[in-house]
Amino acid sequence: MISSVTATAASLTGLGGLGTPINTFAFGVSADGSTVVGRSSSPAGQVAAVWTSSTGLQSIGDLPGGQFSSIANDVSGDGAVVVGQGNDAFFLNEAFRYDSTNGMVGLGFLSGATSSQANAVTGDGTKVVGQTGGGRNEAFLWDGTNGMQGLGDLPGGAANSQAADISANGSIVVGRSISANGVEAFVWDSTNGMQGLGDLPGGGFGSFASGVSADGTIVAGRATSASGLEAMIWSSANGMQGLGDLPGGSFFSEATDLSADGSVVVGRGSSAAGQRAFIWDASNGMRDLSIVLASLGVDLTGWTLTDASGISADGLTIVGTGTHNGLTEGFIAVIPEPGTALLMGLGLAGLAASKRRLG
Repeated sequence: MISSVTATAASLTGLGGLGTPINTFAFGVSADGSTVVGRSSSPAGQVAAVWTSSTGLQSIGDLPGGQFSSIANDVSGDGAVVVGQGNDAFFLNEAFRYDSTNGMVGLGFLSGATSSQANAVTGDGTKVVGQTGGGRNEAFLWDGTNGMQGLGDLPGGAANSQAADISANGSIVVGRSISANGVEAFVWDSTNGMQGLGDLPGGGFGSFASGVSADGTIVAGRATSASGLEAMIWSSANGMQGLGDLPGGSFFSEATDLSADGSVVVGRGSSAAGQRAFIWDASNGMRDLSIVLASLGVDLTGWTLTDASGISADGLTIVGTGTHNGLTEGFIAVIPEPGTALLMGLGLAGLAASKRRLG
């Protein structure tokens, strides 16, 4: 059953589940915020799932043969193409691309690899990125013409790389590799290849990139600062900047995705209450998503929002995972634009004043 609580334009909706008890995770969202992808427990096993407000949560199945198991990690801008990994006829984890016409199609492996997973897809659904493993741990880029191509790795370290995201226009891939310094975030393009992004000052060396803006100019992820593991954004103009952490608790934060223009970032951080989903922008800094929703009138009874994993192009729809009445459940949260929220608040205040005058 799908649970939903709303308050004017701000809302929080649970994705429900395909089995009993509910156990779902939301990982990605379409550009307009209407389609959410992730995974759910089902009677058949763990299954890749797609949610829309009109259809609710639905399974998209698994690759033919093998043990039943699949996960959906990302979705194209229009919600038509889903990517992730399933279990194939040889009982190997294999990256897939899914659409309603062709169903779930395996993308294969790089030579020497025995597993693959797809992590992200372009806005038009034509390019897919991820990584292979089991003998060849390497980031890949896939398209229908060239198939799966390895992206290499950073110089100086072990041969190991993972591609986490690709820009909506398909020009930039981001992820992490191992350089001479250690685990390092990278950006890749067809002209310059793979380039390391460095790390925040202080602490031990370690960074990775999780998301990228639509045009590829802003990257989000996590790095190591003097304070600890810290969410970060990077651009060629400003370099790498730490985003801080939520108040209280041990210091930890990680950015997972960002809006099309890079102005709104989501992820997870450590607060006095434990791990919580966050939303960040330059004006407000890092805020607990639950507190933001509550301030807009959303009733969060029974909910703990622990992880924000995806955000729509306009930055107003956020998906992630939390606990709802003690069960793990994916969610979709809608936050109105600040101007809209203010006008609604003024409208409600005006209505209340009118009622007092009439009374």
